[in-house]
Amino acid sequence: MYVVCGFVVKAKKLFDETPERNSVTWNALITGVMKCRELELARSLFEVMQTKNNISWTGLIDGYARLNRPKEAIFCFREWFWMKALNQPKKTILAVLPAIWNLRALELCQSVHAYGERSGFNASDIRVMNCLIDTYAKCGCAESALRLFEDVSPERRNLVSWTSIISWLAMHGMAKEAVENFRRMENACVMPNSVTFFSALNACSHSGLVKEGLAFFRKMLNEYQLVPNIKHYGCLIDMLGRAGRFEEAEKMALEIPPEMANVVIWRTLLGACSFHGNVEMRERVTWKILEMERGYGGDYVLLSNIFAGVGRFADSDKESDG
Repeated sequence: MYVVCGFVVKAKKLFDETPERNSVTWNALITGVMKCRELELARSLFEVMQTKNNISWTGLIDGYARLNRPKEAIFCFREWFWMKALNQPKKTILAVLPAIWNLRALELCQSVHAYGERSGFNASDIRVMNCLIDTYAKCGCAESALRLFEDVSPERRNLVSWTSIISWLAMHGMAKEAVENFRRMENACVMPNSVTFFSALNACSHSGLVKEGLAFFRKMLNEYQLVPNIKHYGCLIDMLGRAGRFEEAEKMALEIPPEMANVVIWRTLLGACSFHGNVEMRERVTWKILEMERGYGGDYVLLSNIFAGVGRFADSDKESDG
């Protein structure tokens, strides 16, 4: 309770006063201290713990991985893995995989994959398969990620499986494949969530699939009744702006609920206007940015340059003077 509430000193004091300690007592303190980001204290407690078990090792590995210390996480994992007295549980495998993809350690990913096959983890737990797919993708091994995904039987694939592969395809510019897998997911009667739709919209945005992107957005609203967030709107506006459909993009930006209003959205549209040379829209969007973010001199300079670019030098001088 103390460590969950952030009172590490009180937790340690109570631990020191405890007359009898067992593995549960030690693990509660170590994992709690690790969650409070007290890595050195957690490690020192771990070192003096006489009887370490899988929970102790997993807590340490998971803590290092979560707190962006992947090298330490992998070092602990290797040390733990070769302790023949311990049976390697699935939770420890799941804990180390984020550290593996953080370092893009493909060979270690392959080793964990092979161990999962031998131990039966891959066949018995879809979470392990999903993490392996994600790890292969983030390590840059597209072929292995796709092959592993296809190796999972259709009845075992869940929303995480589909969302992972759709997201990976989107990030690597394989928009048509991402759209096709979204349809395969629906045919398998797996209901997408907002993250799945964001991945699909992102794929459409970067590949110019405007028709498909708008269809996804309508489906998200009307068929699945999901509430879009600022990332969904950003994808749509970026997609429309890239395609030169500025009026639609501006209308979409103006329809964003006030509580979500974000100057980044308008800067995205401004970038598209600049790329396509739409001076009129650039001026209007820049004024909107100035309304939302007063006091930033760079926007006034930008507006002055816009006026100068179309020969409106009087307006340009006015804006440059502030």
